[in-house]
Amino acid sequence: MSSRYAPKILIIGAGSRGHAYAKAITAHSIGRIVGVAEPVPYKRQEFVRRYKVEDDSLVFSSWSELVALGAEEVGKKVDGVCICTLDETHLEILQAVRPLNLHILCEKPLATTLDDCRAIYASVVSGGTKPIVFAIGHVLRYSPHNMLLHQLLVTEGVLGEIVNINHTEPVGYWHFAHSYVRGNWRSGAPSLLTKCCHDLDLILWLTAPHIPSTVSSHGSLVHFRRSQKPVAAGAATNCLSCPAEPSCIYSAKRIYIEHNLISQQSTEWPNKIVAPEIEDAADLESAKQLLLSRLGEDGEEERPYYGRCVYEAGNNVVDNQVVVLSWDDDDESNPTPRHGAKTATLTMIAHTEMICERVTKVYGTKGELTADSNTIRVYDFASGETRVYNPEQHLSSGHGGGDIGLSVAFVDAIAAVKDGVNVDEAQRTHIKCTPEEAVRAHEVVFWAEQARVEKRAIGWGEWII
Repeated sequence: MSSRYAPKILIIGAGSRGHAYAKAITAHSIGRIVGVAEPVPYKRQEFVRRYKVEDDSLVFSSWSELVALGAEEVGKKVDGVCICTLDETHLEILQAVRPLNLHILCEKPLATTLDDCRAIYASVVSGGTKPIVFAIGHVLRYSPHNMLLHQLLVTEGVLGEIVNINHTEPVGYWHFAHSYVRGNWRSGAPSLLTKCCHDLDLILWLTAPHIPSTVSSHGSLVHFRRSQKPVAAGAATNCLSCPAEPSCIYSAKRIYIEHNLISQQSTEWPNKIVAPEIEDAADLESAKQLLLSRLGEDGEEERPYYGRCVYEAGNNVVDNQVVVLSWDDDDESNPTPRHGAKTATLTMIAHTEMICERVTKVYGTKGELTADSNTIRVYDFASGETRVYNPEQHLSSGHGGGDIGLSVAFVDAIAAVKDGVNVDEAQRTHIKCTPEEAVRAHEVVFWAEQARVEKRAIGWGEWII
């Protein structure tokens, strides 16, 4: 393994997702992190230090500086990039980077509008002079748990024909408040896109190549709005000056300081999102004071304020949504294997104790399966026996090891191309998800969101263009 070519990866965006991929690539793959593009000086310097970036010519304050070097110069030093910036910036960056002919991993979602997602697809397939490996951050496909789930359901067919899938994403009450009420994803793109596009991708992966025929969706913003604000809070808009703060479930002091910093002794996510430099704090008290300083910030700028009252945060994305998909029977004249009618539901719910510990129930003609992100149980109708599987857990990696799995797949695909393997073959063998499939999962998100807004079931044939 050590004799293989070690792909050189540059990270665009040194936030939490940039670090997730850089950490996974460094610790678990044959790849090397050779550069970074990050506008915030502290984040950029910390990234360089942590991943031992040695070439100063590959340390940029903007991705545009990388692009300005040109394909020939960049290609000598970099094989691939990970685009880990805010969702709404992905299109501009990818279209600018694509002519460099670098292989690309783009964090999910691809973009915040359907047109932009399709524009990204067009750029990936035809925006450069050479074909590239392309990966999307649908990390659920790459966790040991879900890879085994796919093997059992699709490869081995242990349940026979799938009849129904019931999948729940419990976001977590304070996680939702952090990311989708106070944070970057509080408005604009639907939470179904920013939180659950890879959950819908998982359902499509388990039922591929059968395409859903109809979708309906229901949901709303139930709790995080001004009408739900405690009377005792009065006109307060920040937790640090709110008379109701001591009894409020969503107190920023409770979430960031009491729970995460003091109880969990953690300066990692979410606290390093509030104050990136917290990891350099000399002691717990210094970290606390830094958090208090940041939580006290408030204003009218279009940016996250993590001390802001969750009932006054200007958020508009739903905190409870159900998506119902249905598939028609394949035509009887179609060659085998023929795919039968089935249904699936995705529930995204903010108000949970569990944080992203997904639960999946699958019902088939020969048995049923229950998966809880840790264990998979399969009950066989014929034998009456239950088999229990305990997939490998990567506790140091996000998404049950999915961050590691995707990072390794991306690096291995690049290495294969360097060894002379055709790009399409490397994509199929290692990434196991085509650009078309990546876009389709996003199309289903926008399809479902339109159904929710219009309060009707919509057929795939009448919607897709």
